[in-house]
Amino acid sequence: MIVLIDIGNSRTKYTQLVEGRLSAIAQLNNQDFTLAYFAKHFSHASQVVVANVASSSLSSELSTWCTEQNISFRQVHSEQQKNALQSAYQQPTTLGIDRWLALLGTIHLYPNENVLIIDAGTATTIDLVAGSGQHQGGWILAGIKALFNSIVSNSTLVHAKSTAVPSLAFGSNTSDNVNNACWAATLGMVEQAISQAQQLSDLDRIILTGGDGKVLTTLLLAQTSEKIIAVENIQFIDNLIFYGLQEYC
Repeated sequence: MIVLIDIGNSRTKYTQLVEGRLSAIAQLNNQDFTLAYFAKHFSHASQVVVANVASSSLSSELSTWCTEQNISFRQVHSEQQKNALQSAYQQPTTLGIDRWLALLGTIHLYPNENVLIIDAGTATTIDLVAGSGQHQGGWILAGIKALFNSIVSNSTLVHAKSTAVPSLAFGSNTSDNVNNACWAATLGMVEQAISQAQQLSDLDRIILTGGDGKVLTTLLLAQTSEKIIAVENIQFIDNLIFYGLQEYC
């Protein structure tokens, strides 16, 4: 059994790779990701592969524990090239590891396709990868929650609460105005990215992932014309980063 782990800013997610198949994703708060948790859940692993965008202490503790248990440990980092994937960054290590692994996962699943990747999480990132494996670059925007908080925190007279139902409609109160604008701004960026991508080459597929990715997929499908891209080629993949991690096993 191989354990693939994604340590985020506040939460850790992991899956198990058994006979080439990924298990369901488990997740927990970082403060609960302790030595006792390692011993309970990972003691039968042959290998542990980690991506970490949070404190290095978590991966250091896990590395030490794996060494003591004779379990192979590897922490992955962004590179200039991995398999067919080539980074667009002049300083490849500065590309976020989550973006790098999403790119790797994409070419693992859809080799030889031009794919636009939207990862809607703490930040909303967009990356384009060509069928050749060449990363074409991308964008980074504050995520939905960060956009909302930036308005509320920096405006003394804007009083808004986060709403549960995403919408692009014009709001009739301040909370709807702020919430809906965050979704509209994010979707507007995605639509502009689609236009940009299609100027570079024919776009074969759009993949969305991340915590807000499923909702954004629904909004995008409602707005997208078949003339732009076939709706069956727009999809949400929750575990995209783990397909990237799998390439390091």
